[in-house]
Amino acid sequence: MKAALPLACILALFSCAEGEAPRTRTEFLLGTVCSLTLYDKAPAETASRVFDRIRQIEERMSVTIPTSDIARVNAAAGTEAVVVARETFEVVEAGLEFSRSSGGAFNIAVGPLVTLWGIGTERAAVPPQEAIDAALGCIDFTKVQTDSSRGTLFLREKDMALDLGAIAKGYAADQAAETLAAAGIGRAIIDLGGNILVMGTRPGGEPWRIGVQNPLATRGHFLGIITASDTSVVSSGAYERFFTALDGQRYHHILDTVTGRPVRNGLCQVTVMAKCSRDADALSTALFALGVPAGLDLSEKTPGAEALFVTEDKLLYATSGMRESFRLTDTTYRFGPP
Repeated sequence: MKAALPLACILALFSCAEGEAPRTRTEFLLGTVCSLTLYDKAPAETASRVFDRIRQIEERMSVTIPTSDIARVNAAAGTEAVVVARETFEVVEAGLEFSRSSGGAFNIAVGPLVTLWGIGTERAAVPPQEAIDAALGCIDFTKVQTDSSRGTLFLREKDMALDLGAIAKGYAADQAAETLAAAGIGRAIIDLGGNILVMGTRPGGEPWRIGVQNPLATRGHFLGIITASDTSVVSSGAYERFFTALDGQRYHHILDTVTGRPVRNGLCQVTVMAKCSRDADALSTALFALGVPAGLDLSEKTPGAEALFVTEDKLLYATSGMRESFRLTDTTYRFGPP
């Protein structure tokens, strides 16, 4: 699953401020660099409110903060239900819905596998097969028990563990946008480590232009541009987090919940566009894990979501709505057959 760490290659924004001077503030939260760019006038404390809100989400949903809701739920696995904040409960329920709709390709209970591989940490290494098999036995999302009346989460078996790394960052972007809207801000760019959410339009009224990273090139090289307003754009790719083993093989962080190993299906990137950044975040991981045929099917069935798939042999596949919003600029890529 996708973890909340800086992307090796991020989406770039062509904001074209047209003479206006935007105000940008950056902080390190959610394990990544988060930036906020405002194009409307606002009180000085507005940006602080946004980052305080993101920090609150991190403190509730991070797997690495011992006092977080998720860490407490994981620590009580197989023992007792844990009362959590309403928003934590709702994000977990959304994650369970994506787990079900993707047939487990997105799996909110993938924590044991993520911990085992340790990708993104100094201890990253290829685990023994017996350890992978053991971890696979602990990632059954159907054994995550929710009780809305009590606001509790319960992992029915010991050694289970939730991981919100592929959904919490998107939720935080949505909450940042809500905080800005409540302060009267209508035009802004929220960038949480490459999870992009644009509010309103560019100064002058034109849609924002969001450059999509070329996953096979160095950072800052784009394969095309998405034109959109009031939307979120999130990419998942094999280039985001990885390590190279002693045998020279590269292992990326998006794990196959069937094999227990990094996904190998010919894809190198999936970009999702949706109004809800939480959904775009989760869906980008699910679609990458599913591959092109099944991924296109799921994205077409998901209301309000559009997707672009990039294969290792430089073929592109896209939903109908993405075709309308995306303009290919790198001529070394081409669209595959329908």
